Amino acid sequence: MTSTTYAYTLQTVPYEVSTEEQRTAQMMMWRSTNKIRPRTWAILGVLTALAILGLIFIKNYSTVFCWVILVCVALFLFIRTFVYEWYVKRKMNEFPVQEIKGIKLGIQPHGMVMQQKVGMQQGVANIAWKEVTEWYDSPEFLLMTFTAKGQQGSFFLPKRMNSKNFSFDTIRKHLNESVGTAKKI
Repeated sequence: MTSTTYAYTLQTVPYEVSTEEQRTAQMMMWRSTNKIRPRTWAILGVLTALAILGLIFIKNYSTVFCWVILVCVALFLFIRTFVYEWYVKRKMNEFPVQEIKGIKLGIQPHGMVMQQKVGMQQGVANIAWKEVTEWYDSPEFLLMTFTAKGQQGSFFLPKRMNSKNFSFDTIRKHLNESVGTAKKI
């Protein structure tokens, strides 16, 4: 008889996430949405090409507007690349992030199980796979957003949680079946 691993959680596993892990995930999510679109690159390329052609073919003081265009393109790229990120980091630091402690998670065929001690009682919440609205898969973490009982929430699952007792492969299997493919970061 061969032994197979049980794909679901027999006992919930601790779910603890540091503030650094949360901030890193937030920045990765922001960077994935702050891409310069191909149309913008095309416009910048055309402006740069026209400005360079103007510098080559136009003589004397008339080339000032070509230099202004080149400076504006460089300034746009600098602001879009560095200044936005600095501003977003500053804004993120204005909103405090708490470490997540005292929660346990489990994987079941019907969804994710979350346990948390509330006072003297053990609170249990079930998040069905069909309640998950979207999910992201990155080399460092899995992120799932869900709507349960009219409230929105999310699970940020660092890859260090991937273990025999909490298999990310099982989570991916259920999410692919119920939600579809993961969004890339």
